[in-house]
Order: sequence, then structure tokens, then C-alpha cells
Amino acid sequence: MKLLSIKYTNTVQEWEFENIEFFDLTLLVGVSGVGKTQVLRSIYTLKHIANGESENGVKWELNFQTLKGNKYLWKGEFENIKTKNELLPDFLESSKESIKPKIIFEQIFLNGKIIIDRHSNRFDFNGAEMPKLISTESAINILKEEELIKEAYESFKLIILRDHTQNEGIRFSHLSVKKLKQQFQTFEEIKESDLDTFHKLALIYDLSNDTFEEIKSRFIEVFPQIEDIKVAPIKDDEMSSFIFEATVIQIKETGVQKWIPHSRMSSGMLRTLLHIAEMYLWNEGTVILIDEFENSLGLNCIDVLTEDLIYDNNNIQFIATSHHPYIINKIPYDFWKIVTRKGSLIKTFDAKDFDFGKSHHDRFMSLINHPFYKQGIS
Repeated sequence: MKLLSIKYTNTVQEWEFENIEFFDLTLLVGVSGVGKTQVLRSIYTLKHIANGESENGVKWELNFQTLKGNKYLWKGEFENIKTKNELLPDFLESSKESIKPKIIFEQIFLNGKIIIDRHSNRFDFNGAEMPKLISTESAINILKEEELIKEAYESFKLIILRDHTQNEGIRFSHLSVKKLKQQFQTFEEIKESDLDTFHKLALIYDLSNDTFEEIKSRFIEVFPQIEDIKVAPIKDDEMSSFIFEATVIQIKETGVQKWIPHSRMSSGMLRTLLHIAEMYLWNEGTVILIDEFENSLGLNCIDVLTEDLIYDNNNIQFIATSHHPYIINKIPYDFWKIVTRKGSLIKTFDAKDFDFGKSHHDRFMSLINHPFYKQGIS
């Protein structure tokens, strides 16, 4: 899947953003509060809508291309249901009135031809009127088994959100590698599975050793004090009969006798390992949304991982936000989208449309000193 452009409105929270066109690598830059994270979360909301969830008071237009090269334009709008409890925070969402908003209209175009035309009193699919269908679910979910829609539905599975404003990382896993090997026996099966990166990495330790060695080598470039990585159960030295069978990734530091389990690794080190692994283990056509890419990473990690984003050649699309000057300066400015906001309207501008100088340093300094970047308004 490749996201081409998006336009999105949230009438409940009273904000919207104008049409944004994406590159294979898009870096959203701008001061805090202008709406960078909203762009990523809006895309992820559309993934949920495509899977049958309803979202109160949102309106969207999404252009995307599938791995087979087919282009879809998906438009839609949910009604805005005003409830007495609409101001409750998200963690109390279950306390809100359980009324699902209905779809006001929905249209889907395939390679320029309309195949879905849906309104409150009529639902046409490929030129034929359909019987009354579920009004709170998207046509993509309702008709996901139909040949014209199935490809679009499957594409949304390839969207992944990495929110680095939150604490990530697996400290304890109940899944046993031994048991997982019974289910996944080839590298392709591992890549195509719904397993998280942590368990995919653990599985390829034996099943695709060449790939594991490449990941290990890349990791040691970042952390030269590490001499080896393995996936093995923990055996208690004092209780030789006890073996911890869950999935455990362990690292060996130079000059240190004992192996260190992932539960004792720093969050930045573990995240770096998983970042590197993801570059090898994502499916072709995956869309990665990364919020605040730099959080919890040291400069040595940022250097290697930023290069991976730029030079990845596995048909992966990255859309990321960042405040970090090194990341912004490292990624070519042709890939920058400057995000600004005026009132409730979020806008983006291509950095290449501005005269920011010729060198990386000049462009970065021109960006951060530009009035609408500093003020966050256009």
C-alpha cells in the first residue's frame, strides 16, 4: 500500500486539515501543537473505520495505491452525535452513551471509476442498488469479500502506528519460541504473520540465521560494546532444574560474563534493536506511521536508524514526525512537510517550495528561523 493524499475533518473536536500529499518518506516538521500527531492518528483512525469501527463526526478523503498498482479514492462522513458525556476523557469512553454514529455518505473510486455510491437512503455497488446494509460500518468492511473491495480492505492491514510519545518495549513475554516454531516454519510465514516485531525477531534466530546476523551486525554498529545476541530460555544458575521457557532475547557485552535478558536492557537499546529488525521483517507495501521518532534514542541510534529510513528499498512507506534537529537535518528537505495551524485549520507546505539555501545546515537553519515555523501559524 502507498498513501498518496489525505484530507480530514473532525467536527466533534472542531479541527481539520487541508489535502496533504505524501512521499515514500514524509517527515512532518513543525512546533508543538500544530497538528503533526493528528495527521498520523487520522490515518490510523481510517484503518479502524475500514475494519468496521465507527467514528463520531469525522469526514475524509483518502487516495491510496495498492501493491498491484490499483488506485482508490475513498470518501466518507459519519454523523456527529452530540451526547451528554462527550467531554469524558478517552479512558472513560465506555461510560459514554453507546450510540454508534451512522455514515452520512460514502464513495469509493477504483482507477477513476466509481464503484461505491452510498447515501443515507441508497447504497449502490458497481452500478447496482444493494439491499439495506449496516449503516454504522464502512463499505470497505461490509463488502470486504467482494473482488473490487478486497484488495483495498487487505491494504489497510499494512498500516502500522509507532507512537514514541508512549513507553514501548516488551519486558516479559508469555509466548514460547518453541511453541511458535510449530506454527511458523518459514521466513515468509513469519513476515506475513500478525506477530509483533519482538517475536518475529526471536523466531528468525534459528529459522533465518542470515537475516538475524544482518540485524545483529547493524545493532553492533550502534552499540559496539555488544559482542553477541541470542534467543534462549533463561536457566537459573542456583536452580539448575528451572528453565524460564518464555521468549527471551539476550545480549552479551564485551568483558561481561553473564548474558543480559531484554527485560534488563535500556528502553533505547531495546527500541533500537526492534527498529532495525523491523526494516527486515515488515511486509512489502507496509505504511509505517512514526510519532516523535527520536524519543528515548541516543544520537548514535538516531544516526543509523535515520539512514535506514532514507535508504530502505523494500517498498515501505514512512510518515514520521520529529522535533529533533539532527533528524530534520539528516533527512533531505525534499521530504519535509512543514505543518502549520491557524485556528482549527491545519496546513502543510513542501519545504522544497521555499528558498532554504543549498547546504543541509543552511536549509535547517532557514527552516527553524522561518516565521511560520517558529510561530506555528500560516
